[in-house]
Amino acid sequence: MLSVQTDTGISIFEGLQIEELWHASKMMGFPSALWRLPHTNEIKLLISVQDGTRKCLPDLEKMSPGFVISTFYWESDHEVLFLEGDIILTFSEDNRITNVGNQLGEEHPDVRRLVQLAAVAGITESTHQAPASQLLPLNDHLDAKSRFERTVELAVAAIRQNQFKKVVLSRTKDLRYTDVFQPAQAFQRLVKAYPHAFVSLVNLPEENEMWLGASPELLVEQLSGGTFKTMSLAGTQGARDVSGALIPRYDIRWGEKEIEEQALVSRYIIECFKKIRLREYLETGPKTLLAGNLYHLRTVFEVDTVALHFPELASVMLKLLHPTSAICGVPKAPSLQFINEVEGYNRSYYSGFLGPAQVGGDTNLFVNLRTVRFKDGIATFFAGAGITEDSVPEQEWLETELKCDTLLKVIGSSL
Repeated sequence: MLSVQTDTGISIFEGLQIEELWHASKMMGFPSALWRLPHTNEIKLLISVQDGTRKCLPDLEKMSPGFVISTFYWESDHEVLFLEGDIILTFSEDNRITNVGNQLGEEHPDVRRLVQLAAVAGITESTHQAPASQLLPLNDHLDAKSRFERTVELAVAAIRQNQFKKVVLSRTKDLRYTDVFQPAQAFQRLVKAYPHAFVSLVNLPEENEMWLGASPELLVEQLSGGTFKTMSLAGTQGARDVSGALIPRYDIRWGEKEIEEQALVSRYIIECFKKIRLREYLETGPKTLLAGNLYHLRTVFEVDTVALHFPELASVMLKLLHPTSAICGVPKAPSLQFINEVEGYNRSYYSGFLGPAQVGGDTNLFVNLRTVRFKDGIATFFAGAGITEDSVPEQEWLETELKCDTLLKVIGSSL
């Protein structure tokens, strides 16, 4: 990316903050994405100025720098949404700009207008405190609970009839929000609360919606040095005891149901490797992983694509992996059919995938979990649970509640 600066050596973006630039970008109707990779302190803001969102095939190694987002219902020959990285800004932990990637140049009229609007937003925010707002539930809790538990019962019955081994069922939770909601503030709260997650905020003006999430699950990673990674992540239990204290990782005990659920996902990844006759990989795990208010089991798979002369591995594995058994089921086809028949709603971008592609030469795509959609004054939280023969409907409902709370407890006060 070009680093464009003025004659004084200071970029025109200097001094502007994340919230100001996000607000200005949204005001101008530009598709944009904020993200923070796990175990890092840098936040990146991408603004797509010229072409809006466009669709393309995810040939990751051939793409220009940008941000990818795909729905759950994606086939390997389908296109995905792509936000071109016209402007990519890097912020330090203290909200200072440390790098400016600007393909358009500082004299571009849209760039100058963006900076002007951001400066005005900074003045306005410093003199105006947004009033507190309340969360107003929209759907009946008891009705939603009984409906979800009934779908779990149907899934367990289907598993016992050998229709499939596992299926992942999901649900939504709708809350009303007002115009005082500040999405960039909510994003920054999640960044601080969940250092181990991929935290993202994506504005899709053509669809009049935003997606905010803190996902623990890497789908494919391809680093510029040649390292490819993916992971299996499954099995869930609460991370805190009845008093609210964090349970130490070494005190966590996993039951047969969770261990088998995670093993199914790992076997699925290995089967994908076998399909392309790839045998040289490093498998690490399963290990217990803390993700927000939950613990999961995780196994990491790593491949040296340089040694194997396989630069397109990430693109190939993306097409083989999605949707993984961690968000769909095993086997894929019958479990996907069951989801279509009984779940009762369109998952949209929930449990699809998203993330930066070829930014700094690296591609990091994550499964869109622990996510909420903001659209027409309604915040829709999404959560799912892996159903096996040993599943208990009420416990699966509780798991989805815990997953919704991952976001709700952090951002609820700002809605």
